[in-house]
Amino acid sequence: MEVEIQQGNSSIHPARTVWGDHNFLKLWTGQSLSMFGSQITAMALPLIAALSLKSSPLQMGILHAVEYAPFLLFGLVAGVWVDRLPKRPLLIAADFSRAALLMSIPILAWVGLLNFFYVCLVAFVVGVCTTFYSIGYQSILPYMLRKDLLVDANAKMELSRSAAGVTGPGLSGLLVQWLSGAVAIVLDAFSFLISGLLTCRVQVDEPPRQVKQSLLSGLSREIGEGMRLVFQNHYLRSIAACSATFNFFYNMILAVIIVYTTRTLGFSPAEIGLVMTLGSLGAVLSVVFSGRLVARFGLGPVIAGSALGQGLGFLFLFGAAGTKTAAFLMILLSMFIVSLTTTVYNVAQISFRQSITAPDMLGRMNATMRFVVWGVIPLGALSGGALGTWIGLYETICAAACGGALSFLWIWSSPVRTVQEGKRGEAAKDEP
Repeated sequence: MEVEIQQGNSSIHPARTVWGDHNFLKLWTGQSLSMFGSQITAMALPLIAALSLKSSPLQMGILHAVEYAPFLLFGLVAGVWVDRLPKRPLLIAADFSRAALLMSIPILAWVGLLNFFYVCLVAFVVGVCTTFYSIGYQSILPYMLRKDLLVDANAKMELSRSAAGVTGPGLSGLLVQWLSGAVAIVLDAFSFLISGLLTCRVQVDEPPRQVKQSLLSGLSREIGEGMRLVFQNHYLRSIAACSATFNFFYNMILAVIIVYTTRTLGFSPAEIGLVMTLGSLGAVLSVVFSGRLVARFGLGPVIAGSALGQGLGFLFLFGAAGTKTAAFLMILLSMFIVSLTTTVYNVAQISFRQSITAPDMLGRMNATMRFVVWGVIPLGALSGGALGTWIGLYETICAAACGGALSFLWIWSSPVRTVQEGKRGEAAKDEP
């Protein structure tokens, strides 16, 4: 299926707002609550494994890997099912399932039956549900909103993600310290429950699906259609390559930076939390003006410029050496720039992808993108750990920073950077 840049009056105008759309507000509120809850679990589960279950470093690595494995194993299948089935029931089922699964952890902990295998099992199944949810909510927005509201809607979604990233780790640490990891996970379970209840009240004008075959039949053909859609289109292919390259090298850094800052630089846990929280403020700030940037310059230049900014932010990590204070400031500056530009990049490129993809292909397009972009995360983490052991922690950070700094070249050598779609008062002039 061909993907076309929309012409004329269908261009996106980010100046308009979604605040008046009650259906979107219900979905957004639920998604925001679940993102805050997920940040709690993202820290609470490893802390339960490390402190309560006395897990080894190898086990901690396994736990991190199983959280992202579902995107590799089920992401493409999820895309087919999202396109075949009504999306709202899928979102509701994913929320309620995650609530039930997470609630089982504190119950088993309180009766003394919790073990590492079960924690990994829950992390994996929750990851499967999250795979369906993340593909589903990105695919449902074009059915809920006009194209001229997609940039604003995605900016609100990124605002939730950014705010959760800023406050979640600190809040989670306090909850685990004051109450216990099990109690912290109870709050996450309730956040998914509330999200599911709110989504039950969302009304979506989605045409009914008439699926005559079983859910397992025709999977390879439809998965192939989604992959061809992404890899044969210059726009989607370059965005996927840029995002995957960035994620690979970024997760190389994440794999070793905690060990480097604690063992080499002498950072305390509080100092690590502080630099992560302050660095994430860039993401919150960027949401405020991302729509204005698109309105002023167009989606293509914003995608290209923010991709370049991500790479420049990486280079400040070369200064993460010497005195503790200087290293703290360089890491903070790097994280701030990366979080700011990455959020702008995500708002622009997700809105662009949604606007150029046919409605019946949205699920498979989003699934293929997630398969490529998130599938490299465990590969990057394993590469960072191996390289850190081989050449050293600081050297690995610098090598990964260089690789990540070049990720923008995929966009700059493609037609994406010239797309004027979304620029206020101008129609798109580019064809695939």
